[in-house]
Amino acid sequence: MRFRSVIFAFCLMSSFSGSSVGAQEADVTARVRADVSETLTALVENEFTTFASFFHDEARGFFVDGSNMIEGFSALAFRAAYLAGLRTHVLMSDLTVSVYGNTAVSGALLGGSVTLPGGAVREGTWRYSDARVLEDGTWKIIQYHISELAE
Repeated sequence: MRFRSVIFAFCLMSSFSGSSVGAQEADVTARVRADVSETLTALVENEFTTFASFFHDEARGFFVDGSNMIEGFSALAFRAAYLAGLRTHVLMSDLTVSVYGNTAVSGALLGGSVTLPGGAVREGTWRYSDARVLEDGTWKIIQYHISELAE
């Protein structure tokens, strides 16, 4: 009888801790989703400092222009690209987020237009993905990829 009581107590405690863990995971996922959205908002609104704050110092990735991998991230370089004509008018949809401890992986679609330095305009839909690490309370991009979605 005592054995059954111990098993029952263990199962009861497990069910409570499971919901607590589930709530924590939902909170973390919501925070990552918010950081992804804030990153895009800063990009569209040309908020250089805010946009840069979402990138890890060693971030790297591929941008919509199809160029080689960009190593590192610089708010100064982003501002220079803006001064040379870079403009983004995109909306995000279908955002998915998976969290693995202090690492998160996000994917979404971006639709709209991008004006590249020099004036070339690209309209369409792009795949967007990133990997983020938790650093100083912010989910910072360590790897990103943006590529055109074939129609």
